[in-house]
Amino acid sequence: MAQSTATDTTVVPARLTPRDWGLRLAAAVRCQWPLLVLRRRTVAGVGAYFDLVTDDGRLYFGDNFHLGYFQAGRETLHEAHDALTDLVADLADISTGAQLLDVGCGIGEPAIRIAGKYGCRITGINASRRQVRQGRELVAQGGLTDRIELRVGNALALDMPDASVDSVVCLESAGDICVTSAAKVQLVSELWRVLRPGGSVGFGDLAFSQAPTADEDKALRAVLYHTGTELVGDWPARFAARGFAISRYRDIHAATLATWDILQEFHQAHFSELCRRNGKRVVTATMRHFDGLVPAIVRCGSYPTFSAQKPE
Repeated sequence: MAQSTATDTTVVPARLTPRDWGLRLAAAVRCQWPLLVLRRRTVAGVGAYFDLVTDDGRLYFGDNFHLGYFQAGRETLHEAHDALTDLVADLADISTGAQLLDVGCGIGEPAIRIAGKYGCRITGINASRRQVRQGRELVAQGGLTDRIELRVGNALALDMPDASVDSVVCLESAGDICVTSAAKVQLVSELWRVLRPGGSVGFGDLAFSQAPTADEDKALRAVLYHTGTELVGDWPARFAARGFAISRYRDIHAATLATWDILQEFHQAHFSELCRRNGKRVVTATMRHFDGLVPAIVRCGSYPTFSAQKPE
């Protein structure tokens, strides 16, 4: 695994309030209900999962909800986050003044960076109401409400006209919402539908080349709300099957692994504060799940990045 660097995440705040616990409980029920009743994840369940984890996620990750790209191995997590945003944005071939779709936009930090760099207009789609609400606050603080619009939505059924966007950024969102082979086909078809001829999708996501063991799969379910089977897949082939032209493919898996070292170090360094915030049982269980999760990602994982262009 790559050598990790010091994290630049914020200091852990005080313990959760009763209201915080109430909101967490409601989100936990909404994300677990599909698993218990339908025996599968749903887009609404994924949205509820991110409602549940967003506040703590911002402690660990900062305002980016994706892995870092450690090109030199000496970057801070924030620098590595920006490097991955820049890589996927470059693959989307964004022109000045373009209309960009950000699929699974998190709380808008990548969109803010991309808007500043390219001078484009961005529509961000997210299944999590909590993330959209917090993202709108960040966009307003950055003075970018005239150029960035964040919406609650479903990327498998986009509420957008045909051929209405010039470019698409799909950064670590495909695995979250695509729980079946049919859903993967549906996502690619939706991106094809809303993208103008000649436009490009910049894609980057964690994917597995093989299924993990049963114990590893339990850790994936507990931490990432995924199963290893859902993550297995050949994304370039799925885009090519729809008619996209694939170029600039790279698997940057090895350069993302330091992210997991940093997250484990964060738990160890802030163990006492995290226990006061979340309870010792929750924190120790999370750390145990990470111990099972990371080997699965190292052994089975890949991280495809590529540009997929819709022909003229």
